[in-house]
Amino acid sequence: MFYPATKLIIITETFISDDVCKIIDDCGAKGYTLVPAGGKGLHHLHATAEKATVAEDFNNIKIEVVCSERKIAELIAGRILDECFLDYPGVMYLENVEIMRPVRF
Repeated sequence: MFYPATKLIIITETFISDDVCKIIDDCGAKGYTLVPAGGKGLHHLHATAEKATVAEDFNNIKIEVVCSERKIAELIAGRILDECFLDYPGVMYLENVEIMRPVRF
């Protein structure tokens, strides 16, 4: 049996990932996944692990948070926008997903 849930995807600089993950924890999410990210953005090409960068901390990271309640995902996104993305670049979006074992989310 599957249950509806909301996945918040955050793409930002690795440099601020600790701050983002603290917000996620503070808002009551039960976990998150961190994945190196790369691609082309509004201003330039973002390196991946296969391409060297000047400083590793300026690589991008994708953080995925699955929440059984949409209001938690929205709370997390609002805090990240207010506390992190005023000074640092980032992208966030939501996806509707279906999960098994909702108690884990």
